[in-house]
Amino acid sequence: MRILINELAEVQKEYGFLPETEIERIADDHKIPRAHLYGVISFYSRLYTEPKGDHIIRVCKSVSCGMNGSKEVREAIAAHLGIGENETTADNRYTLEFVECLGRCYAAPVMTIDDEVFEKCSVERAIEIIDSFGREKSMESGEK
Repeated sequence: MRILINELAEVQKEYGFLPETEIERIADDHKIPRAHLYGVISFYSRLYTEPKGDHIIRVCKSVSCGMNGSKEVREAIAAHLGIGENETTADNRYTLEFVECLGRCYAAPVMTIDDEVFEKCSVERAIEIIDSFGREKSMESGEK
C-alpha cells in the first residue's frame, strides 16, 4: 500500500493533481480495480483528482476551533477571496478547504497555508496572513 500511495504522491507532484489517465495507468500497473484506487485517493485528504490552486489554505472546523471562532474565520476568508469551500480563486493562487482537525486544538482556531501552520487566528489575523503570504510569495518569485 505504501508503494501505491508514494506513486500517487509522485504523480500528483508532477501534475498538481491525479489525472484520470494516470489513475488508469496506475490501476493497470498494479492490477487493481480503478474503484479500489479511487477509494484510496478519496481516503487521503491531500490527494486530488482535480487541479488545485498554487497554495492551499486549510481552516480547521473541529469542535475546539469552532468554539474559538473558526466559523467566523472561515466565512471571512471565503468572502475575502471570493470563493467557497473547496473552490479555487480565479487566478489559481488559492484553494480553500475546511478540514476536521489540524492537530493544534490548544491554539484554536488554526489554519495552514500549504504546510505552514498559523495558530490563534482571529478574522483580522487570518486575512492579514493571507494578504502578506501572497505578497511575500510574489516577491520571492519575482512577480510585481
